[in-house]
This record gives sequence, C-alpha cells and structure tokens, in this order.
Amino acid sequence: MIDSTKTVMITGGTGSLGKALINRLKSVGCKLIVFSRDEGKQALIYGRDSAVECVIGDIRDYDKLNITIQRHRPDYIIHTAALKRIDDMEFYPDECVKTNINGSENVARAALENNVKKCILVSTDKACQPVNVYGSSKFIAERIFTNYDYNSRSTIFASVRYGNVIASRGSFIPLWIDMVKAGEILKVTSEDMTRFLFTLEDAVDTVLGALNHALGGEVFVPQIDSYTLPSCIKAVEKIMNENVLMNVKQTIDYEVIGLRPGEKLHEDMLAKTELPYTYSIPDINLLQIRPQYTHKTYQDWELYDGPEFNSALYVSEDIDKLSKLIKEGLQQ
Repeated sequence: MIDSTKTVMITGGTGSLGKALINRLKSVGCKLIVFSRDEGKQALIYGRDSAVECVIGDIRDYDKLNITIQRHRPDYIIHTAALKRIDDMEFYPDECVKTNINGSENVARAALENNVKKCILVSTDKACQPVNVYGSSKFIAERIFTNYDYNSRSTIFASVRYGNVIASRGSFIPLWIDMVKAGEILKVTSEDMTRFLFTLEDAVDTVLGALNHALGGEVFVPQIDSYTLPSCIKAVEKIMNENVLMNVKQTIDYEVIGLRPGEKLHEDMLAKTELPYTYSIPDINLLQIRPQYTHKTYQDWELYDGPEFNSALYVSEDIDKLSKLIKEGLQQ
C-alpha cells in the first residue's frame, strides 16, 4: 500500500515507535513528515536526515495540525503522540485529557477536514477494560476514531492496540539490566503480574498491518504471548550470564514493592464483550474488532473463535523463547 509516491505523517515521531516506523518506511522511499513538540530530539535524530521533514508542533494545537496537513498533504497519518506514564497520569489527569483525548480528536478532525486517506491511532492494551487514567484516555480516543469514521465520507479511521514493547523508552527490562549492572536489587511490583511483550519490529508490523487492512472504524489487536515478571527476571538473568566469561553464575535478587497507582495485575488486549465483533485476519497475526455501528461492509473473514485476550490466559513459561525475544528487542 505504501510506496514512494505516498506521504506519511507521524505524530510523536521522535518516540520509540515513531523512530522505528520512520526507519522502516525510509526503505520504501516515501515522503516522511515528523510532527513533534520535542525540537531537541528532532534535531538529534533527524537533523541530518534529508529523507525526513520535521515540524515542531503539539497535537493540542488544532490550527498547527491543520496548517501542517494542508501544506504537506499526507496520504496517511499514524498517530503515536501521547502522554504514557501510568502513575504520572493518575496525578495529572487534566494533562492526559488535553493530549490523549483532545489531541487525538484534533488529529482526527484535521485528517477529516483535509481528506487524508487513512488515519491510524496507536492505542494500548490498557485501553481495554481500563482501570487507570491513561487507559481510559486511550479507550475514549479509540471511540473518537471509530465515530469519526462513522461520519466520514472519505478518510478511513482505525485504531491498533498493542502491549509492552521491549527496550522502548520507559521499558522495565533495560531498566532492570542497568540496575543489575550497578549492583542494585530489582524492584518488582508483584510476582503474579503478567504482561504482553513484543519487539519494536513486531510493533511496526502490527501498526502497518492495521494501516494496510483498515476499512474503517476497527480496532486491530496482535496475538502475542504474555509473561510473568519472575519469568522476565529469569530471562534477563540468562542473558547476562551468557556474557560472563567466568564460571560464576549471577543470580538476580529482587524485592516486591506492590502495585503503583493505576497499575493492573494483568492486562487486557481483547475483552469478552468484544468477541462477537472480532474476526481473524487471514495470513497475518492480527485480529480485527469491528465497530458496533457502521456504514461499512467488511471482508468475509471468519469470526474469531478463541477466548478474550487477558495476559493471565496467555502466559508462556518458555524462558529460552523470552530470552531470544529480549535480545532481539535490545538490538533494535
């Protein structure tokens, strides 16, 4: 779908996912626009990159978004910009609303006003049955995109959820590795906690897969494994011991400190209430949740016949597989 004739605009293009998307799309040769308020990262990451044009702007500012889209005429917008720190958002819900809800509506409105072909919201597993401010804001953003699609005659709007990306900014695994190297004891919220994990490249595949298959109003969900925090510790321990030249094996110590404000013990990617509207996309590791109200006619795919996607139900105990996944993630 995306080729050298297309223009793609990425909001929040200086974040971990934004950078990975840019790197993948550069190989296609399309025109790339980064819309971000972080001028320092823009200069550091893309300052000498002639393939990327940067625009300093905030998604809270509709006029700047509108002018930028009018000028560059993107065919596609991938909306990754967001406030994402769960515990911080619990104490600053007003800021979360301004960026994740109002900002997302600004992106959708500007895309609709300028007849962008497709506009994809990058959401999160925390938007499914949310219990915190961040997840709630993303849940509403998904509904905004679905509603904009319902009222659109041209632009296609859709969302994509995914889990924890290994080695992304704020990821707990690189933090753990740094703490172990410094001789510190790891801080673990709960030994029972489970999390969906995959790499940045998997995340890019998921987002571009959603962009490719979107007909409008859907939420796309990848089918990925989850792991307990003790399994993650064992995998990190295995990786670090592989790099030890002596025969002395290192054991990682940790202490349980309890859940942070707004934190869930297990994550949800697909709720029971969404099962009647969920379909399996052939030949790709994605599920499509169709909107309950729509004007669209969708592909004749099979209804998904599995259970809901709660991280407690999809736990893998394969430490070798997880170690490989973490190493791949750290190298990206």
